[in-house]
Amino acid sequence: MHKNTKKIWQVMLLTTVIVSITGNALVLPAYATEMAEPGKVKNAIPEGYDQRQWELLQDNVLEYEELGDRIQLFNPNMISANEMYWSAMDDVKDQYMAAYEDARDYGEDADDLKDAGGLSTTDGQILYATLRAYEKAMKSAGDKISRAYRYNTKTNESSYEPVRKGVKQLTSGAQQAMIGYNMAAAQQKTLQTMKEMYEKLYHATVSMQGLGMATDADVTAAKKNLLNAESALAGLDNTVESLGSTVKLLTGWTWESKPQIQSVPSADLSKLEELNLQEDTASAIRNNYTLIDERHRKTDRSSTRVKSKFRSEEQMEQNLSIQMEQLYQEIIEKKKNYEAACTAYDQAVVVKNAADIQFKNGSISQIEYLGQMLSYYQAEGEKTNADLSLRQAMELYYWATEGLLDI
Repeated sequence: MHKNTKKIWQVMLLTTVIVSITGNALVLPAYATEMAEPGKVKNAIPEGYDQRQWELLQDNVLEYEELGDRIQLFNPNMISANEMYWSAMDDVKDQYMAAYEDARDYGEDADDLKDAGGLSTTDGQILYATLRAYEKAMKSAGDKISRAYRYNTKTNESSYEPVRKGVKQLTSGAQQAMIGYNMAAAQQKTLQTMKEMYEKLYHATVSMQGLGMATDADVTAAKKNLLNAESALAGLDNTVESLGSTVKLLTGWTWESKPQIQSVPSADLSKLEELNLQEDTASAIRNNYTLIDERHRKTDRSSTRVKSKFRSEEQMEQNLSIQMEQLYQEIIEKKKNYEAACTAYDQAVVVKNAADIQFKNGSISQIEYLGQMLSYYQAEGEKTNADLSLRQAMELYYWATEGLLDI
């Protein structure tokens, strides 16, 4: 016989594996949230991407629309989580294959015993029956583990949700960081231009003072404006660098890498017409991860416990509804601010164009002209900031409907 020495503990071992499967959903181990060395993906083109998409994702230019894909494919945490998940799936596959192999061995042992005339004695009959029982138990264990494997390797299966949730959270964080980076970079550009304008204004004021056409107070005010612009500009350097580092690390680049972080596209105002607070709130309640955990939280069967659980869920849903209303109103407010900033910018363009002509014709002084230019650059910067703020509010609202809202 091949394996007459096998014991029932082998069946118990596989039963323990099955216990880890609840409703065919595999319980995955927790994965680390701290990243060490940035991860790398395989050279092969991932499923769902074509050659061109894969090349663009690997170039040194980061587009806003690439954030989710970069995080899923290059972020070291997500690479680790994905590898751990599929490694667990491989282990499950090995377990059901081993169970089927053991079932075959027990079956072969039983057949060998029968062929050798072992059923002629009572002990032989007992051993034969035991071997068949082991064969059946192993086959049953293998079937259960096999079903769990097939269930958990389907597309969009719930057991993979921890990995999908991680991608969502990091993508949302990367979006906020990239928007913040663009805001700071735009403000930096505006302040740099304004500093140059203030320098010209200061020198022009000093020249006017020498001609008796400006006072000491005028010079002091011009100098103060220049110093304030220089101070604000210096303070932005660290902000831009910090946010840029956050974006590149989240998307899988190293500290030493210097990807070109592109501009965030303008907010799509047409999408605002698609917002439906009632339906979106229902989606947020249905998808919210905290609420899902609360619904699945085990409780005893006492009426007090059950009622308390339902009250907790109801309170969380009410809180979530309030937050969704706040996010919605934030979008409305940001939209008004953006529209006002666009109007102010359009007016500033008209004034700037007129000032260009007037200064060229000598009908306004350099100081007057520089003052108009300062107003124009301020209006331009405020429009960019309002646009990015609206985009930011829209993204937060969207991710809330996808379940990412703390309650």
